[in-house]
Amino acid sequence: MLLSFDDPLLGVVPNIIIFQYNPVSITRVFTPPQRADATGGGATRASAQPAKETYNFTLEMDGTDGLEREGVLTTTFGVGPRLAALEMLMQPVGASPLAALVGGLLGGGGSNIPASRVPLVIMAWGPTRIAPVKLDSLTISETGFDELLNPIHATAQVGLTIMRPSDVDDEDIFTQAAATYYQAAREVQAVLSIPQTLELL
Repeated sequence: MLLSFDDPLLGVVPNIIIFQYNPVSITRVFTPPQRADATGGGATRASAQPAKETYNFTLEMDGTDGLEREGVLTTTFGVGPRLAALEMLMQPVGASPLAALVGGLLGGGGSNIPASRVPLVIMAWGPTRIAPVKLDSLTISETGFDELLNPIHATAQVGLTIMRPSDVDDEDIFTQAAATYYQAAREVQAVLSIPQTLELL
């Protein structure tokens, strides 16, 4: 799932985007950071910072079950609300009158996120992969529609970057904790690689 904690539409309540179907595959790309060589000449060398890590995967959304059960939201909007929730993860948000009204009705009361700030997003992919992320790209393909042209089937190609502890403001304790946990979980598993290899012999 993806969790957005800075959405003023919900105030302090996170906007949770649960994957209807887990992606069939995930592509992870690691890029070592570079820094300028102190000797000049434009040469670069590896930085001591952790490598940049990106995730790319495709989410599938299907409103067939909701239509068969005559769900009010699916009948009215198809999978539109889920697509909109993904889209909002990349949109600057602010405390509009509508946001304050909806947030108040849901008990959050809205928030004062600057209009130039996008929501903070946490990715939760299993117990060892919980990390703050930045969405880099979102490509939506709508492949089925109802009589009102609401999408009832769609796929969303998501590209995101894991935020390292050095990418996060020190004062943002929650995000720092998530970023540190993600790195620590990887280090613990790396230590277990030799015992696991022995298990496979």
